[in-house]
Amino acid sequence: MNTKPERTDRLLPENSVWIHGMKWWHIGFYTALVVVVLVVLNGEPNPTIMAVTLSALGVLAATYPFLTRQQHLGTWRPTAYVILLILVVGFLAFLPGSGAVLLFVAFPQIWMFSSTARAGLISTAAICVAVATGQLVRFGGSPEDLLGIGLQAGLSFLASTMLGLWIYKIIDQSEDRAQLLAELEAARTELQLADQRQGAMAERERMSREIHDTLAQGFTSVVMLSEAALAQLRSTRLDDGAAQELVARLDAINTTARDNLQEARSLIASTGPSQLQGGDLLGALDRLASAATSAGCDTSSTLPDALPHLTSNQQIALLRSAQEALTNVRRHASASRSQLKLEHSGSHLVLTVSDDGGGFDPDLDTSGYGLKSISARLGEIGGTLSISSANGEGCVLHMVVPVEDHQSTVAAPPAAAQSQPERVEAQ
Repeated sequence: MNTKPERTDRLLPENSVWIHGMKWWHIGFYTALVVVVLVVLNGEPNPTIMAVTLSALGVLAATYPFLTRQQHLGTWRPTAYVILLILVVGFLAFLPGSGAVLLFVAFPQIWMFSSTARAGLISTAAICVAVATGQLVRFGGSPEDLLGIGLQAGLSFLASTMLGLWIYKIIDQSEDRAQLLAELEAARTELQLADQRQGAMAERERMSREIHDTLAQGFTSVVMLSEAALAQLRSTRLDDGAAQELVARLDAINTTARDNLQEARSLIASTGPSQLQGGDLLGALDRLASAATSAGCDTSSTLPDALPHLTSNQQIALLRSAQEALTNVRRHASASRSQLKLEHSGSHLVLTVSDDGGGFDPDLDTSGYGLKSISARLGEIGGTLSISSANGEGCVLHMVVPVEDHQSTVAAPPAAAQSQPERVEAQ
């Protein structure tokens, strides 16, 4: 007979047939137990036998809840209950009365709580032998009694075995179907995720084409126009001060257009922000501070010598958050000075952007797209944004990002470290 060696492992899934039917097994057992107790109370004239029978039934009823719970399947407890069940039913077979009626409850319970088919066969044979021995002791060992009790025990064993193995096979097939359904559900989920990824890829390609056909072309035109204007300006005689001012403005336009053109091309290629090519987050933050100073707001940067391991998403979120914060300072704060500061504190990175501008009331005025964008970006990586500001007192943005608390592995660029050994740049 080919049976699975262990069934207890298959009882663990929530969709198991055994798990769904467990409460009905409990209800059926206690119902049968109550019926036997009522029969013993109403039909047993001997008080001593009645007391012993009720005590045996009480032991079985008291231990049942502690040995057959769902969380105990696969442990030693169900086996201990099967052994106790055989002992109690076998003991009641030695006593006159209706205690042996529990044999018909014991057969399905043996198959229910036996971990293997072989254990079920052995337990069924043991309880049949125990009951037959008790009946022989009670009724004597005459050939007629021996033949009748033997036939009864053999038929009980045969019927219980056939029914148990059949139910066992049904349950195994049901578990196989449940496993197949779980695999099909997992495959369907994977297909849905694949469809979503394909849709996201198609949308990314569409956006890449749109950026290429609109923003990239526009920036290219701005670069060409600014270069032509610079060439014309250099060939035209103007006052030295005015010429220098125009050249500086056109250079700024040209630089900004080139940077944004590079950013657009980077987005088209789906390689992330161009400032982070090579993973140089510290250098990128330095360049943001320098760009903010060039734009008219004196900005200093205070950065650590090295960073812990950061994922690509964490680096992009930190860079974009700092970029958006400095853009808000330039556009809305009317500030003359600002500071960008990055600190590594235990399992967190803290990015702080502060300014000496006009400030605002955070409770009333946080509906701008910039702050929402920062908060959303940080939320995607488990970070948080807090705002400290008041009218006329500037603004401080604290951006906290959880990181792995390991030894720092991402160091500052060597050139930057040589030019700024303390990682502090005051523009």
